[in-house]
Amino acid sequence: MPIKYLYIDDERTEVLLPLINQISGHNVNGLEVHHKQVYPTSADVVSELKNNEYNGLIIDQKLSAISDQGVKADYYGTTLAQQLRTEMAVGNILPIPMVLLSNENVIVESYIPDDSSNDLFDFVIKKHEVAQEEKRLRVSKMLHSLIQAYDKARAVKKDIGIDLNEEELCRLFNCNADQIDYMDTRFLDFIKSKGGDTHSLVASIYSSLIQSAGMLVTEEMLQTKLGISKNSSDWDSVKQRLNAYKYNGPFCDLKERWWFSGVEDWWDELCPENVLQNLTVKERVGILIEKLSLSHLNPIELSYSDGQQSEYLWVNCVLSGVALDPYDALRVRDPEAKVWEQPKYIDLRAFLNDDDEHPHYKIHIDDKDKVKKLLARLKPNVNE
Repeated sequence: MPIKYLYIDDERTEVLLPLINQISGHNVNGLEVHHKQVYPTSADVVSELKNNEYNGLIIDQKLSAISDQGVKADYYGTTLAQQLRTEMAVGNILPIPMVLLSNENVIVESYIPDDSSNDLFDFVIKKHEVAQEEKRLRVSKMLHSLIQAYDKARAVKKDIGIDLNEEELCRLFNCNADQIDYMDTRFLDFIKSKGGDTHSLVASIYSSLIQSAGMLVTEEMLQTKLGISKNSSDWDSVKQRLNAYKYNGPFCDLKERWWFSGVEDWWDELCPENVLQNLTVKERVGILIEKLSLSHLNPIELSYSDGQQSEYLWVNCVLSGVALDPYDALRVRDPEAKVWEQPKYIDLRAFLNDDDEHPHYKIHIDDKDKVKKLLARLKPNVNE
């Protein structure tokens, strides 16, 4: 069955059609976006959603124009979203994902769900960014993934105040009991308590696990921790050996991720005499070549050839993806980070080249004095 989003925007359908086609991919992926200019009241939107015809909702913020039918809304997008969240919480309508799509950058930036405490929208999109192919693909994937995440979360719905049990956690994360052990107990305790609120459960998983540093690693992060260069032709053979540690829970279709505790267990069996993080990238790759009989693995090359850069690469810059030792990186300021989350990092060169294009990635106040030391040690060429 197709995935259907209701899209409320006061623009005329023929004006929005190119945007709708870009988001839905002309429906080739089973994603349908049905546009409605405005409803007279928020109560009318509630009535529409009670029919359970739509899997999700996309809302513009400014809904001030009069529709072709002579209807003018008595609400803003954010006001409507707040009303709908209340209706979902009390059970009047089924919990579904809500997405903000707007040209008002200030509004979009203020509602980016960086943390599960921002409990209004699951995803926010700037209209003009949909024209960019990379952003458009991400939007389409996210719209699909949100529906699947809500389906999984609704399947384990509990009464308010009742925690999820281990069997329900396994169903939610599509994993076995061994993989539950890969999760930080503090995270588990946090997630168990969200079973009574579908939206909060989905938002918490996305903000505190998927976007978090620590328990899960992306392919880029996995390559860094194993020390393997992206141009290694035997990389797929290494990945096949790590299939047991793949993440298969909510949002797994956005990109491949692995439970890193499982990967560490695999390494401990492969090479019990050496702690992975205590080895240089060349040492890690040398062990993998020997133990796995894979000759086409190359270590990651250092990015600061003129400086004194550590070879114990372990983290990636959130802006550029460059692999670094935390010793050579700057921590991101993140006052909302949970206790189980590891710091995120920025590469020195990315920090020097940044022109405030990424307002959500500022360095930790305690690392500001570190900039001069890194300049002296790494000797970056900011034009590279």
